[in-house]
Amino acid sequence: MKKGLFLAMFMLCLPLTTQAQSNLFGAGSMVAGANIDLSALQLGYGASFEYGITNSIGIKPAIVIHNYDLGTTQWSFTVIDAWATYHFSGGGFLSFMDPKKLDNYAMLGASFVSFGVESSTGGSEETSSSFGFGGGAGSRYYFNDKLSFSAEGKYRLASFSTDSYTLAIGWYTLSVGVSYAIN
Repeated sequence: MKKGLFLAMFMLCLPLTTQAQSNLFGAGSMVAGANIDLSALQLGYGASFEYGITNSIGIKPAIVIHNYDLGTTQWSFTVIDAWATYHFSGGGFLSFMDPKKLDNYAMLGASFVSFGVESSTGGSEETSSSFGFGGGAGSRYYFNDKLSFSAEGKYRLASFSTDSYTLAIGWYTLSVGVSYAIN
């Protein structure tokens, strides 16, 4: 089910054409963003920065923090991503929007994930860190030449081990936020 949901999100975000979107993203572009994430790990928040290597390829470090309480345990995940992005032009399923204001992209990358769990019944905190990987797609809709609304769908895989827990998880993230073109 989760794989099907991710595949559907990815296909919906893919544009219909593959020409570089030179007017919104290009070599030397710098875009900072802040987002709210909804995922299998509940609500989280994050920030990112993207730098254009070429007119269609960028690198995007990002951080996302998830904390939640299950009543008897508190869980936390901190995810540090290193994404490679490939930018497309065209509207895809967003063809009703002005394609000159859309910046669509696909993402592949590696993640460093820190996991922690603490029992509210007096147990000690257990932590673990792991490397993982993921993929996704996103789009930015520019209101003007600097400010944009952003939306992304991502799927990540990672595994963790503590004294009490061994987790191998794959989780989706749907992110919405704002981005600002620095240059």
